[in-house]
Amino acid sequence: MERIKKLFGRDEEEEEVKEAPAAEEAAPEEAAAPAEVIEEVAEPEPEVAAEPDEPFPVDGAATIPYHSEITDRLQYMFNDSNIAANIEGTDKFTIEFMAMGERFNFIKEALSEVKYGIGSASDEDVFIRISNDAVAELLSAPNFEEFRKIYMKYYRSPDAGKFVKIELRKDLVWMNRHGYARVPLLKLLVGQVR
Repeated sequence: MERIKKLFGRDEEEEEVKEAPAAEEAAPEEAAAPAEVIEEVAEPEPEVAAEPDEPFPVDGAATIPYHSEITDRLQYMFNDSNIAANIEGTDKFTIEFMAMGERFNFIKEALSEVKYGIGSASDEDVFIRISNDAVAELLSAPNFEEFRKIYMKYYRSPDAGKFVKIELRKDLVWMNRHGYARVPLLKLLVGQVR
């Protein structure tokens, strides 16, 4: 028997060793097939995934056009579909501002568009005063995210000559029931953004 083994140049142990790698080579192909299926199932997840920490789908990095007046900037923001998202779902609101020595307001009645007005508003929900220096910085904000940071900075910790003062004239619960909490811009203007 050994003579036959030597004649053919084989050994039984070599045959077992040669057969073992063949079995191992087959195993990775079988194991690779389920891995490919798992990868195919895992691919759609990134498309569906959303950031749970973001309360609104606002693109804060989208550039805001240049405005020389705060009224123009606010009018633009009230008409922007991202910044004023869900504004059509609000019941009604009245916001009065005092900035650059002038009073102006934004009013929305139920099922209507936001209207800009000059002067005082009657029965406003909130009265907001913005200092001239803070207005200058708000006008220089290139996007909504920067606008938000500047606005909240001067609301939370006002400096001499730089401030945003917010006086709620209605109860915050009432305001939220009328849609303030659903609109990124309104939520910012009443100081409820973190």
